[in-house]
Amino acid sequence: MLAFSILNPKDGPLSYADKNSEAPCFFCGYLSKNNRRQEGAPNPLNDDKDPLKWVDPLCEAWQNLDSLKVDEGFVAYLPEMRPEDVNHLQRAAFFALQSPDPVYRKAGKSVMNWLAEHKKEVEAYWGTSQPKAFAQALQKASEEQRAQYQHRWRHLALILPPKNS
Repeated sequence: MLAFSILNPKDGPLSYADKNSEAPCFFCGYLSKNNRRQEGAPNPLNDDKDPLKWVDPLCEAWQNLDSLKVDEGFVAYLPEMRPEDVNHLQRAAFFALQSPDPVYRKAGKSVMNWLAEHKKEVEAYWGTSQPKAFAQALQKASEEQRAQYQHRWRHLALILPPKNS
């Protein structure tokens, strides 16, 4: 399952190799030429212990919250959607925004605006919708606290602007 996560400094940096159009994303199953092979130590916040996996850029951002800048996304409250489905919806909106057809572009913009409306709930409850704040909470947390955070954040989703996808 896709969950908010951070790079663990003691594990060292992850390296990214080739792009591939053959392998689906480890987290969401999306098949894309933009998926990259991610090599490095297993992430302690995920059950997977295999250090090699193919990762979609959207799912990669979920796993590296601490690497996002202020203008590179926000956290939204979407209780009825699985994180993987949120990424698929964002991706569809990104494709629509790039369409030559104005009807598709308008629909893509509507979806992104709808997602943006849901950051208000996060800001009201948590005081911020910035991914970096959630990353900092994970960095300071013990293993037990991390598990509690993951449970409390299960209805939150990372939303990225089209330029980061």
